[in-house]
Amino acid sequence: MRNSTLGIIIVIAGVLVIFTKHESAWIISAILIGGGSGLFFWKDK
Repeated sequence: MRNSTLGIIIVIAGVLVIFTKHESAWIISAILIGGGSGLFFWKDK
């Protein structure tokens, strides 16, 4: 799987996590969105 595809999947998962009813959901969402965007912009070799 390419980095951009995996990055988009992780960002979408982060967006879905933000809508859960949990106190620390925003922390997990921020980590997923940050990691996913980093993977999206990482250049494939």
